[in-house]
Amino acid sequence: MPRMTDSTGSDTEKAGPPRELRSGSGPIVNAPPVVVIVIAVLIGIHLAIQLGGQDWQIWSLYAFALIPSRFSGSIAMIEGSQYWSLVTYAFLHDGWAHVLINSLWLLIFGTPVARQFGTLRFLFIALISTLGGAAAMLARFWDQYIIAVGASAAVSGLLAAAIPVMFGPPGAPLTFGEFLRSRRAIIFMLVFLGMTLLTGVQGLPGFADSARIAWEAHLGGFFAGLIAYFFMSREGVHRS
Repeated sequence: MPRMTDSTGSDTEKAGPPRELRSGSGPIVNAPPVVVIVIAVLIGIHLAIQLGGQDWQIWSLYAFALIPSRFSGSIAMIEGSQYWSLVTYAFLHDGWAHVLINSLWLLIFGTPVARQFGTLRFLFIALISTLGGAAAMLARFWDQYIIAVGASAAVSGLLAAAIPVMFGPPGAPLTFGEFLRSRRAIIFMLVFLGMTLLTGVQGLPGFADSARIAWEAHLGGFFAGLIAYFFMSREGVHRS
């Protein structure tokens, strides 16, 4: 059964870390509570599924993974699962390496976003990115029986939202126009997109086994997160 996983002045300034990594308040390892809680939830869910045994693992995929063929009704499924799976697939992972690496990237890129926007807007960007990743998977694999799991779409969207934060002045993320004019921000974005497309061209396996990286979900989540960021940034930022 094919599976897909988804799956960066003064002497005082010179002494500290690069400015783009200090745009949020405080060191990046001092993560806001919402980031820590989300990571704990992801790891806790994976631990519970693993402890439940093989039957529980299979049922969790049947009930909550993103399977495009659910939408045509061509497979046996729980009624309504085609809709909630657009979000719940992000809470499932294909092995410990998968969930831990996603958690690490969530810590790195979710932290500056949560600091600048606060808890609710952080969660909103993660949700929109998750839906964007699911939409990309459906567009690419409509009516096919593949299984997609992982929080990589949400992580990619938070990475996109973090770019204007990291490359803007402290406490003043880049506006849309500034983002387009920022050479460093554009290069960072192009490097991420290039690496993501490279995994698709080469058909690289996931971290834990032979499951393929769902690069389509990465791209869908990235652009959904970037759009959500600029939509919300028009109303200003709310630092937590």
